[in-house]
Amino acid sequence: MTLSLKLRQAIVCLVLLIFILPASFLAIERAFFAQLLTSTEQKLEVHLYSFLSELSSKNDVVEINNSILPADFLRTDSGTSAYIVSDDKLIWQSDSSLNQTFTPPVHEMLPGKHEFVALEQDGKTYWVLSFALLFDMGERSMPLTIHILQDDRLLEAPMQSFRKTLLRWFIGIGLVLALIMLLAYYWTTQPLSALDHEIREVESGQQQQLTQRYPAELQTIKEDLNLLLDNQNRQKQRYRHHLSDLAHALKTPVAVLKTSALAEQPELRDQIDRITAMIEHQLKRASSSGQDIWLKQIPISPVAEQLKNALQKIYRDKQIRFEVNCPPQMMFRGDETDLMEMLGNLLDNACKACQQRVRLSVQCKPLQLTIEDDGPGVPMDKKAQLLSRGTRLDTYTDGHGVGLSIVDELCQSYQGQLEISQSTLGGASFSLIFAQHQY
Repeated sequence: MTLSLKLRQAIVCLVLLIFILPASFLAIERAFFAQLLTSTEQKLEVHLYSFLSELSSKNDVVEINNSILPADFLRTDSGTSAYIVSDDKLIWQSDSSLNQTFTPPVHEMLPGKHEFVALEQDGKTYWVLSFALLFDMGERSMPLTIHILQDDRLLEAPMQSFRKTLLRWFIGIGLVLALIMLLAYYWTTQPLSALDHEIREVESGQQQQLTQRYPAELQTIKEDLNLLLDNQNRQKQRYRHHLSDLAHALKTPVAVLKTSALAEQPELRDQIDRITAMIEHQLKRASSSGQDIWLKQIPISPVAEQLKNALQKIYRDKQIRFEVNCPPQMMFRGDETDLMEMLGNLLDNACKACQQRVRLSVQCKPLQLTIEDDGPGVPMDKKAQLLSRGTRLDTYTDGHGVGLSIVDELCQSYQGQLEISQSTLGGASFSLIFAQHQY
């Protein structure tokens, strides 16, 4: 299925709002979290240097002066604590760790090395900065590992605050962008809407040319369409003039033949009538608007009523009951004369064949005009023969067998088809189906 240009632009705008903004939100949030981790590591390094400066030994025991430690290491449940391990044995821990269930990691580190990692214990996450060293105890050196850790909840609080602030900003930005995109969408598609409106005006016959001013990208299309319209109108005028000349040129010779003594012979009279009918048929076919590029929209209901009233007068002795089921909004995109020719022939045939009932029904999607009667119907094996020029299956004295052929060829000139079937009324059903007429 081909999407319209407007729908494509709307989809692009929607993609920008749905995917770009959330992606930007996540990228900024991750960047802030990364910066928060960097700041945490730097803060823990400062604490580490404080511990290194206050580290001492007494009686072969490692000591730290608690009085000069930062308050976070003295207050329980502060979220920041420290541990000193030697040979995988805990030899010191800060007062703030007394209520913690954290167990320092057991792994060997080379002296002078440090690492900053996240450890999860008992459902809690800790960010731990570890540093290994050899502490001089005088006569010997003791391997020590200092662990400075911070509870993840201390990072979660500023992260939540930042996320809420960022969300408010992005909602505001999203609303502003939506408004800008809506205005840009309207501004960029307005020329397309104007062009579409003008084309529909030309199709409906309300104007002959595209007259509005358009951007440079559409100006060439406008000029080409106007050139096409001009060329079609000139060609149509030439056809009409030539057909008029041909009609006048044939009129006199045929009239002379009809009034001559030879025309009194029944065989010759019948041939002259056939020639006259054939000439009218070919002229009608050549002048049909079915090949026009721009077609007017003709209301079907008034044409149907006009034909109904005329046929009721012609066949008043049969007292035919006409049923016309045609919504008032139904339109035929073409020439009114062509529509009247097709419906007139089919309704006239239905009136000749019917007992008492003739029904005209109009449906849409696609446009379908169905004429039914309660007559004898059409044999299934005679359908193709019925549409052949000059062929008649009835016994009426009037006509030359070209009516249905005219209807079929006119219908085909509008990319339609004539279907013959059995009617629910008991007789024949003739349907004109125009697949190009979608309402």
